[in-house]
Amino acid sequence: MTTVISTDVISTDVISADSTTGIMEADAGAVSTGRVVYGSCNMFTVKTESLPPEIHECRIKGKILKTARGFYNPLAPGDLVEFDAARGLILSLRERRSVYTRFNIKGNAPQLLAANVDAVVCLATPVSPPFRPRFLDRLLLQADAAEIPALVVCNKVDLFPALDGETLVAVEKRLSDFERLGYPVLRVSVKTGEGMKSLEARLKGRRAVLVGQSGCGKTSLVNALLPAAMQKTGALNKKYDRGNHTTVMSVLFDDGEAGFSLIDTPGIRRLVPDGIAPGDLQTLMRDFAPFAGKCAFGLSCTHGTEPGCRIREAVETGKIHEDRFESYIRISDELSRRN
Repeated sequence: MTTVISTDVISTDVISADSTTGIMEADAGAVSTGRVVYGSCNMFTVKTESLPPEIHECRIKGKILKTARGFYNPLAPGDLVEFDAARGLILSLRERRSVYTRFNIKGNAPQLLAANVDAVVCLATPVSPPFRPRFLDRLLLQADAAEIPALVVCNKVDLFPALDGETLVAVEKRLSDFERLGYPVLRVSVKTGEGMKSLEARLKGRRAVLVGQSGCGKTSLVNALLPAAMQKTGALNKKYDRGNHTTVMSVLFDDGEAGFSLIDTPGIRRLVPDGIAPGDLQTLMRDFAPFAGKCAFGLSCTHGTEPGCRIREAVETGKIHEDRFESYIRISDELSRRN
């Protein structure tokens, strides 16, 4: 039986405060600036921005950080904070330039997976675990909603020759559709090294977050790209053809030599989009946007049985992949029920 370890990054309570960009008042004393590496149960590992970097274990002053209003967890890897090293206290949070989140159903609040990132690497595999294009639709949608550039990385392409013809065609068709929509798609193999140089080149100068289902090779990718950041990698759970959750919290890795850093996240079984209003969904999905509002019933069209639906016409003519339409229907239903 697969043991599912919680992907909660830090806390089990919603942190309430006053604003997302304010600064807490710090006590007198030496204050340093550092970046959150990881954290759990109100304890955080912080790496200084100064050279040579120092590592400090800190907790949040007063437990509640006033800059984390409404989030399930107050801090995430990539956050830049002010802290008192002598007392081990995080005093304030610098303004974030980006956040990658998901909606945490348990906590009924947005959950931070990574902060201050320049790219979202959406990882998938053709098999073991199975290819899930509609899951990729959600990862990419969340990146677009956050205005963070995203790319699709299909790992384990060394397994392509073992796929039956129908499966291979289906995988390539969807990967090609992502490319058509403007998402860079890289086909790589951590095992053989195929495509890894191209991926490394795309990551240069960036802080990227790796997201994907368990077993797709996120941690192995970190180990291959940042050898100094070696981690334990989990064996694939053969019974369920899914990976064990080796990574139990989001962690920032930077070996100081590669010219980029990576945030590894726990395997996600289901991503519920965050911060998207039901009415904005069709404008955020790239292939839907050109037809948004052009139906006979305008933006009020549900794209179900209404006459003159431009979205359904686009699906019928191949301008929108039918699988993408199914993603839209399911996500739209989720957002409507939540709101």
